[in-house]
Amino acid sequence: MTNHPEHPSAPEVEHLAVTLRRRRAELADADGARIGQGTVVHGLTTHMWAGIEVPAVACHAAVDPLRLHAAAGPVTCRRCLGRSRGVREQVPGQTSLL
Repeated sequence: MTNHPEHPSAPEVEHLAVTLRRRRAELADADGARIGQGTVVHGLTTHMWAGIEVPAVACHAAVDPLRLHAAAGPVTCRRCLGRSRGVREQVPGQTSLL
């Protein structure tokens, strides 16, 4: 069994930072993203993680940016669509609460 230090070493942190920056660059021109092999297209945004901007889906359905794959076409995730619309506009197919 391998011992894992409580705090990663500087080379490990830098490797992760480079990997996350590369993923962000890969998704920079994408219209949306799929999570893994999923069929739903999510809206893309960025979040700060350990001082690095990382790609993320607008609905927070996945926290691992390495699972995101660029997708062409319109966003189909209802939660992502709801976050991008005005406060009073209803998302198609979603029950209105007010």
